Amino acid sequence: MNNSKLDKDLKAFLDLYSKFTYNERPNKQCLLLKGDIDICDIDGNYWDTFEIEIYIDKSKYPHHAPIVVESSNIIKRDIDWHISKDGVCCLDIDHEIEYLSKRGVNITSFYQKKIYPYFTNTLYRIKNGEYANGEYLHNFDGIIQFYREKLQISDIKVILGILNRIIENKVPGRNSTCLCGSEKKIKKCHLESIEFLKSLSKDRIIKDLEGFKSLTNNN
Repeated sequence: MNNSKLDKDLKAFLDLYSKFTYNERPNKQCLLLKGDIDICDIDGNYWDTFEIEIYIDKSKYPHHAPIVVESSNIIKRDIDWHISKDGVCCLDIDHEIEYLSKRGVNITSFYQKKIYPYFTNTLYRIKNGEYANGEYLHNFDGIIQFYREKLQISDIKVILGILNRIIENKVPGRNSTCLCGSEKKIKKCHLESIEFLKSLSKDRIIKDLEGFKSLTNNN
């Protein structure tokens, strides 16, 4: 672990967000940040405050996403609310979190792009009955939704073909015809999304591929 980076990022976060405190945890793998998130609407009107805990793995930072726990018990402990019975928040689909982790997480940026939006969107649902920015479906339906949105492809057989090529390490070069069947070159079609998928762990892609195969077999 790059201790200097963690120390620097931690100081920058605490300087910016004064409602958070750093809790020293001797002989613990994770450090703990505790604090309040005040939620306001786009007009600056105060809505509510969540108490949260942010756990950061000292040995893996920055290549490991923080774990966030909602400790104020405002959110109903139910998978439908994207939170575990212990208050662990599902900030995004695992694929996006893994991608961020591999690239390297910055505490402040992660707070701004993942943590704060999660609580803002959740509070919006509490007040209005639905999420403002939508949500991923649960279980494998959410994975199907992820691939369809990431690739902008609805045909599961085409998605299967792309995943097979990634697993077999047979994705053609950027100037080759795209795997989606559009007849465009990959660089002008699905290059960015394919590179994203190639960055994920092989185990994850294999598991998703097996899920898609099971789905098509059952149909």
